[in-house]
Amino acid sequence: MRSTLLTILLFFTAIGTAHTQAISTSDGLAGNYITISSTGEAVVPADIAILSITIGVSNPDAERAFELHKEREAYLANLLTEMDFSDDKIRYEPISIRPERQRDGAVHTATNQRIRLELEDFEQLSELQVELISNEFDNFSGSLASTQIERANRQALRQAVSNARADAELLADAAGKSIDQVLWIDHSSDRGYRQPVTFETAQLRSADYGPSLGDFSQTITVQKNIQIRFLMKDSNY
Repeated sequence: MRSTLLTILLFFTAIGTAHTQAISTSDGLAGNYITISSTGEAVVPADIAILSITIGVSNPDAERAFELHKEREAYLANLLTEMDFSDDKIRYEPISIRPERQRDGAVHTATNQRIRLELEDFEQLSELQVELISNEFDNFSGSLASTQIERANRQALRQAVSNARADAELLADAAGKSIDQVLWIDHSSDRGYRQPVTFETAQLRSADYGPSLGDFSQTITVQKNIQIRFLMKDSNY
């Protein structure tokens, strides 16, 4: 197999933990209730690289600034076409143009445009970075993502619910009660997935450079936080 920046993991695991628990009572209910805060996690392979590129030009003349910006934009568009990037792997913002005051008081015109690329071929990532650096692109960075994020979201949510019920049953049993039914569930405070690895241009790598940290596989951790309130009843019911 050809060397790649990352080795794709061949597993999908899910782990979960429960954090704070709070027990409350209310005479207005048929029994007492217990509120559980719980977290579920799922781990997936990092199999996508996201490269963010910023095109920016500053020049005393507004027309010249715009012209230089369009030249860089055209170069990047041609490069992505040559590298067979599909439209769905490219996201970009419109050009932003604004005045920019210099330290000496002069006013320049500055342009700014962000482009986001999604790469599944990590060897292509190295090739692209080499081309960008060779053509005076110096403002780009990236992160890792996964094609399995949606699946991980569901897995983490199920794990959070399972953890919450297990903790509720344990605490209810210790109080001489049992879980009856769910009163409500709140998962509005979900956390998005964490991207534990980022790379900068300084980590530019080619296969000819020998071993690198990129040879080690990486994962993405998805985390879901929920709160569930369970109605309790006496165990002898």
